[in-house]
Formats: sequence, C-alpha cells, structure tokens
Amino acid sequence: FPYEIARLAEDIAGGLMVTAPSEKDLRDPKLGPYIEKYLKGVEGISVEDRLKVLRLIENITLGTAAVGYRTESMHGAGSPQAQRIMISRQGNINEKKELAKKIAKI
Repeated sequence: FPYEIARLAEDIAGGLMVTAPSEKDLRDPKLGPYIEKYLKGVEGISVEDRLKVLRLIENITLGTAAVGYRTESMHGAGSPQAQRIMISRQGNINEKKELAKKIAKI
C-alpha cells in the first residue's frame, strides 16, 4: 500500500516534480515572474508552497527518504490488507497533512 501511495504521488505531481525550478530561479528577478506566471495553480496556494510540496514528494519518493521506504513497501511489511487496517486504526490523516506542511515550511 505505501508503495502505491508513492507511485500515485509521483503520478499526480507529474513531470514537474523532477523538472521544477530551484528556489534560486524562483527568486531571480528575470526568471521569477515567469515561474510565478506559468506555475500558478489554484487560488490561495502560492507557487512557492506548490514547489515546496513537489520537493517534499520528490524527497519521499526519489530522494534520501525513499530508499528504505520503497524497499520495505515493496518487499515486506505484511499484506496490503493488514497495512490498510493498521493505517485506518492509527493513521491520523489530518495530523499527517499538518506534519507535511511543517516539513515543507508552508
């Protein structure tokens, strides 16, 4: 189940996850306005916050946080149904959302 979550997160993030501009590019006086214009999403979510979430997904699925997570998810940790039961019992999704915002400094 966690492997599938990582796969879906990558799919939703799309290619922008690995081609996103850097913070330096976002702050650049010439590039920044273009980045703001073309990466604008829904009202109320800044481009900076959007990029932070993409970097968080990148780190979890491809970066330093991914190796053990993906291997364990693919080759161990019990059946998917057992994982679903434990996640539903112990997984406070709203708390996890807030933690992700804290990690991404949003």
